[in-house]
Amino acid sequence: MTKTRRHNNLGNIPLYALISLGVFLCCMAVLLLLIVNADKLTRLGLTEHVYYLVVVLMSLAFAGFLFGVLPSSATYEGTVLGGTLKLSGPIVGAALVVYGAHFFVPKALTFPLTVYVHGEKGPQDMVLRNSGRVMLELGPDTRVQPIGENGQAYFPAIPANFRGQEVPAWVESETYESVDPRAKQRLEGTTLYLVVQRKILHYQLGGTVSDPAGNPLSDVRVALPEYHIEGETNHDGRFELQVVAEGQRIVELVAQKQGYQPAHLSPTLGDSGFNFSLQRNP
Repeated sequence: MTKTRRHNNLGNIPLYALISLGVFLCCMAVLLLLIVNADKLTRLGLTEHVYYLVVVLMSLAFAGFLFGVLPSSATYEGTVLGGTLKLSGPIVGAALVVYGAHFFVPKALTFPLTVYVHGEKGPQDMVLRNSGRVMLELGPDTRVQPIGENGQAYFPAIPANFRGQEVPAWVESETYESVDPRAKQRLEGTTLYLVVQRKILHYQLGGTVSDPAGNPLSDVRVALPEYHIEGETNHDGRFELQVVAEGQRIVELVAQKQGYQPAHLSPTLGDSGFNFSLQRNP
C-alpha cells in the first residue's frame, strides 16, 4: 500500500515553518501599528527605514513558511542578458511581500516643535513675553510664530524630513535679538532653545534751542550725562547727538549757555524734532 503525503496536514509542517509563520504574523501586527500610528512614531524619529526593516524580516519569515509547505525553484533560461528567469514558491512569496508593502509605507508626516526664547542667564530668564516672534527657515519656506506668555513659540507641523537637520532659526523683536542669528539649530526633538540679548541700536536725538523771544541760540552746550555724550548748537540753534543704546527710552538732557539758566529735559531717544528755549539769568 502506498501512503500519500498530504501537505495540508498541520502535523507534517516542519517546526521552522510554523515559527516563520508566527514571526510573519507578528511582523504584520507591527506594520499595522506603524501605519496607524505614523504621526506619533514620526515625532519619535521612526521613519520609513524602520518600516522597511520590518518588511524584510516579514518577507523572510513568509518565505521560510512557504518553503516548508510548498516546493521552491528558480531557473534561468537563455543567454546571459536575453534569457528568462522563472521563480516559484517561497521566492515569489517573499518578493510579493516586499513589493506589496511598498504601497502601504507610512507617509512622513510632521512633528510639533516648541521654541523657548530666553536671556543669557538661562531658560528661566524669560525676557520676551507676548512680544517678538521666532523665525525658522525650512528650505525655501520660512515659518513664523509669535512668542507667547511663557516665552515660547509653537510650530505645530514641521515636515518630518527636517528632523535631525540643522536649520536657520532666529528671533525678531524690537528690543532683543539672537546672540548668534547666523547659527543653525539642529531639530532633534520637539523642543528648541534660543538665547537672545538686548539689541544695540543707534539713535539720533536732535532739536533746536532758542531764547524766550524765539531767536535761535548758538553755542549752547547740550549733553546726555548717562551716555557721556555732548555737543553744541550751530548758528541756527540746531543740535544732533548720536546715541548707541540697548533700546528706545526717555533720557536726561542738560542744556547750558553762559548768561542763561541751565535746562534739564527728558526727551526720548530717536526724537529729532525736540525744541525748547533757555531762560536768561535774572
